[in-house]
Amino acid sequence: MKKHVAAIIIMLILLGITFAAKLGAFDSTTSSETSAPTVSETLTPATPETVKTAPLQAGTYTFRNKETGQYLSHRDGSLILSDTPANWTLKEFSNQVFYVYAHDTDYLLDIDNAHVVPGKTIKLWILTGYDVQRWCVEGNTNGTYSILYSGDNQFCLGFEGENAQLQLRSAGNGMQEWEAVDTSDTIPKAYLSYESDGGIIELQLPLDILSVISEARLLQWANELETVYYTYYELTGFIPYGKIIVEAYKPGEHFAYVTDNCNIVRFNSAYVYDEMAKMAARDSDWNFCLLHEMGHMFDCQRPWNFESEVMTDFKLAYVLEKNGAAAAPSEFSVSEVFYGADIIRAYDILGSGFSQKYDIFSIAKRFLEIKNEIGWEPFIKTFHHMQENEAAYAGATHLQRLENFVSLVSENSGVDIKTYFTADEWSTIISQIGG
Repeated sequence: MKKHVAAIIIMLILLGITFAAKLGAFDSTTSSETSAPTVSETLTPATPETVKTAPLQAGTYTFRNKETGQYLSHRDGSLILSDTPANWTLKEFSNQVFYVYAHDTDYLLDIDNAHVVPGKTIKLWILTGYDVQRWCVEGNTNGTYSILYSGDNQFCLGFEGENAQLQLRSAGNGMQEWEAVDTSDTIPKAYLSYESDGGIIELQLPLDILSVISEARLLQWANELETVYYTYYELTGFIPYGKIIVEAYKPGEHFAYVTDNCNIVRFNSAYVYDEMAKMAARDSDWNFCLLHEMGHMFDCQRPWNFESEVMTDFKLAYVLEKNGAAAAPSEFSVSEVFYGADIIRAYDILGSGFSQKYDIFSIAKRFLEIKNEIGWEPFIKTFHHMQENEAAYAGATHLQRLENFVSLVSENSGVDIKTYFTADEWSTIISQIGG
């Protein structure tokens, strides 16, 4: 009995010590210097007038003007207010920054003549890559949205009478405020969309593309292109965009192309079926066309870019070698594909030499032959140095970029790589890229 009483006493003492320790810990965090919030403070809701509506995401919307009750619409390239709703598609340039397209067209919001001043006309225009075509759609405290110029969010889309203008943002100005309705699920889809796991790549493909390639392969390809993105960054030290869109569901004038300062790869839908069918039939084909066009994005306005076609095909070889992937230019049949470093053989087949006439594939091949002698490391060091010291190369001509690039690769390798070119070959290059 005495043993039980003693055990109970000891237990009470231990509980007392534990409680005191907890009380001490509580006291140490609620001193007079830092007072705990009262119950009323923790339960008081935010004042509704101070809560902004969440910004819009990529998708398709109608915009209804708060002041007039009319909808943002367009006619003959001009923005108008109309009693009839019109759809607008937001395509992402970067986080919360969009191109705002008149739905199902190639025309988007644009500040006239790229002149950012109050009163300047806002109209529709084709994609140019200038930042005056990039917008944020930010929520206001009254449930409406403002369409803001992304380069300076003190400017927004507003109307003066019937004229769409760039205006200084003014709180409570109903002519600058828009009620948005998401119509993405109410209109027919224009394309199938597949996004990479990291959200960096979005494929926009024709609705019937699954007739030539499986959905699983397209999802795999999106992730492969995300790997391409990181591999180009590894090589150059440069990231052009936070997201890249492959727009491959529209016809066009070219096989595929990119616009400077724009994160969209345009891939002509007339050719995409054949390209996807080849990918489906080949093993480990990452698609030469897309690797090539993405490579341009990693050359845009870079100090090493003396000739964009040569540089992108040269860099493309690094992607294939690094990842053990395959690709083939469109000139090759479905049974022909080149793995890793073997892409040099494709350039050899397509090239014709360049001692007398400039030839992109032959020059890319020559740089790969140099790489086979000195390795990739001198080129990686050169790209990174030029990227990190970009300002020092500002204003360089194409010829100066070539000379700077060759000089740095030579310095980083300990080999004068200019000696790999004959006098006639070097003269051909110089005559093509100019002074």
